[in-house]
Formats: sequence, structure tokens, C-alpha cells
Amino acid sequence: MRSFNTIKPQDILIILKLSISPDLTQKELSEALNISQAEISHGLKRLKQSKLITLEGGVNLEACLEFLVHGLKYVFPPKLGPNSVGIPTAFARPGFKYIKYGKDDIYIWPHAKGKVKGISLTPLYEGVVEACHKDEELYSLVSLIEMIRVGRVREQKIAASELKDKMKAHYGR
Repeated sequence: MRSFNTIKPQDILIILKLSISPDLTQKELSEALNISQAEISHGLKRLKQSKLITLEGGVNLEACLEFLVHGLKYVFPPKLGPNSVGIPTAFARPGFKYIKYGKDDIYIWPHAKGKVKGISLTPLYEGVVEACHKDEELYSLVSLIEMIRVGRVREQKIAASELKDKMKAHYGR
């Protein structure tokens, strides 16, 4: 029997997308996240085994929030690189106004279409930039996840609070 119990980075995108669009089919998830339908299916199985989504396919919101806020940065630690040009993320994402940052504190996902210079942060999953380009809400949630991964305690607390609020608002709880 094949084991599906190891969470993969793309599974985090599945959780986030389902938290804002709970009624998507596997095909729609695949198209929205640029992940193959087979990998969506495997990801859903891993998430069910981990109890991050229910057997019926709904997001287990409290378990997901606990994992995203307290465990994700240890399971998928940030990989920083040299200054580069790309898409702003973490607290540098457009519209994020809680933290003042200087030019030297901007985190970006390296990307050919990017126009912002900053510290390069390897995306959680290779297709995240394209998926976020199509979905502003997903971009917001993933940026909060990145803020938890790279931020200091204060920034992590702000990101955790906003992540909880956004996921609960979208998921209707």
C-alpha cells in the first residue's frame, strides 16, 4: 500500500485554496494552482491522513491554522538567497501596511516578471508565483505564510492573526 503521510509544499497551497474556495473540484484546484490532477489527488489523501482536511474534503480549519502558524516554518524552513528582482512577498506584499520596512528588508520570490528588488526567498512551491498571479486572495494568504516563515516574533504574530481572520472569514466560521 502506498503511503501518503508526508506533507509536501504543494499541499499547503491546496489547503489555502480550499480555505477560500471550499467547493472547488479536483480539476478546478489543478487549474487554479498549476498542479497536476494526480498530484492534487495525492495531496488530498496526504491532507486527509494528516487530519488537515476532513474525510469529506472540508478544511479542518483549527488543525490547519495550528499547523500553519506553529509547524510550517519547521517543516518547510525558508531558503534565502542573494538580492534579486522578483515579486514581493511576506510583509513586502502590496497592500500590507502593518509593518514599516526598509529597502533592505524586502523579501521577493525571484521571477522574470518581477520589478521589485529584494532578498530572494525560494517559494514554498515552484508554481506558487503563477498561482498567486491569478488569485489575489491566495497571494495574500501565501504572503502571510511567508511572513510566518521569515519574520521575527512580532511579524509572525501579526501574520498569524491576519491569517486566522482571513481563513475564518472565507471558510464561513
